[in-house]
Amino acid sequence: MSNPLLEKLAELKRVVGNTPVIRLRNLFPSNVEVYMKLEFMNPTGSHKDRIALFMVEDAIRKGLLYPGGTIVEASSGNTAISIAWVAARLGLRAVIVVEEQVSRQKIGVLKSLGAEIVYARQGENVKLASELSEKLGGVWLNQYDNPANHLAHYTTTGPEILRQLGEVDLFVMGMGTCGTVTGVGRFLKEKLGNRVKVVGVVPRGSAIKGGPGKGDRIEGLITSFVPGLCREFDEYVDEIVEVSYNEALKAVKELARREGILAGLSSGANIVGVRRALELFKARKVVTIAADSILRYPELLS
Repeated sequence: MSNPLLEKLAELKRVVGNTPVIRLRNLFPSNVEVYMKLEFMNPTGSHKDRIALFMVEDAIRKGLLYPGGTIVEASSGNTAISIAWVAARLGLRAVIVVEEQVSRQKIGVLKSLGAEIVYARQGENVKLASELSEKLGGVWLNQYDNPANHLAHYTTTGPEILRQLGEVDLFVMGMGTCGTVTGVGRFLKEKLGNRVKVVGVVPRGSAIKGGPGKGDRIEGLITSFVPGLCREFDEYVDEIVEVSYNEALKAVKELARREGILAGLSSGANIVGVRRALELFKARKVVTIAADSILRYPELLS
């Protein structure tokens, strides 16, 4: 018997991914090929469309989610929007727990997709999401610990990069949930061997790097704690470098003015991370990711 949710989800899979890569020709020396994969060209404008599909599909296949069911997630950013989009397409109820300081623009987008918003104090949204899922009888996707997050990038993003570039010496990616850096890193290392180096990028003071967890805030990257996916798949990350907010913002502006790429703040951090990584490892071909667009952060455009 066919599953109507899986049939609808298959339609979404056809429009997510296969995003282009573009060489950065003005920010790096000509003897190093640095490429950026433009994930803001996914339907909702970020790479989180991939993990939303995989996490929801995983819940459906496990028998946890049925037509008209409820999804609960803690997110104040791109994951929330991606989940709300998937829920709208599948006819599911999306309850998103956000921290109180989240921008009105993002709340507006979530509400336009039909998501219900629950506010939490800073640092308490994950705990509240867990409690709400039990109270509402819903599925808590738990992006920070959900292996389907990692598998989304192992199964789709990594193979796309290898198909598009052929050979890769260095992959650099910001660490938020850690699904992208570990998923892509795992795939590249399995296919190309340990000569491929994987470098994670975190905000200055991040707990992932052993810091106090109270450093710079770069939206999309983690500062205050170490996600479960980071612990589970840390073998696929060779080095971790720190980036300050001001460095990331400067790189965002450089990307726009010198490369014509309108990427968000975490993507700027990735550019700084590439520069740091090239000081650690010799590489001819480097790839990083533009996770989302600067158009999602209008306050950065001034």
